[in-house]
Amino acid sequence: MLGFVGGKQKKALCTSINVVLKDTLKHHFVEKDKLIQIIDSDEGKVLGKTLDEINVSELEKVIINLPYIKTAEVFKSINGELNIEIEQRNPIIRIINENNLGFYIDNEGELMPLSKNISLRLPVANGHIKFMPDFNSSVNIFSNEYKNDEDAKVLRELSILANFINANKFWQAQIQQIYLNKDNEYELVPLVGTQIILIGKIDNYQDKFRNLEATYKKGFLYKGWNKYRKINLKYHNQVICEKK
Repeated sequence: MLGFVGGKQKKALCTSINVVLKDTLKHHFVEKDKLIQIIDSDEGKVLGKTLDEINVSELEKVIINLPYIKTAEVFKSINGELNIEIEQRNPIIRIINENNLGFYIDNEGELMPLSKNISLRLPVANGHIKFMPDFNSSVNIFSNEYKNDEDAKVLRELSILANFINANKFWQAQIQQIYLNKDNEYELVPLVGTQIILIGKIDNYQDKFRNLEATYKKGFLYKGWNKYRKINLKYHNQVICEKK
């Protein structure tokens, strides 16, 4: 019976391509029709081929090399269908470097080019960010290749801050931008208000956010945050507020 099924699949023609998004992300970087066009390109058409002629391993490599794809699994069905299950990358922050080049960092440290198809509501980081990605190959800022790269270190720190902000509903609602100043210190720009929040270096950032949250919820509750021009958190266990 198995031999019969195997022989039948070898002779069966590929009549359709079925693409399934496995992730639960609300945004869709990957358009199914465009992915099918890539898979069924003039250089390597699959529709009309016998299933036995289709190399699923090579197709998986092609799909994985697309910048928005995290995982891909390709398999054949006896009815002539080529099935593609993909998982998209999940961006956590948008970077604009000092050359005005924009890109995303995903939740695993992978860099992604900006998409022309969708606009995401993410924290934005800009300022004196020097890293210039090469999207001709995969770039992961946590890989050993970039271990001693000072420009990549900045992106790693921004990734850490973005993960922290995105994991906290309070900070998601408060912080819209991270700015790297000329002293290589981080400033936060809130969604509401005009004050600059200086956290300095990334060390003890969780304590700094806790102190800032206490200031928001207690101190500003009575005095109002619009009275202040700058909130300085860079010194250990201190919150220094400068009035306008």
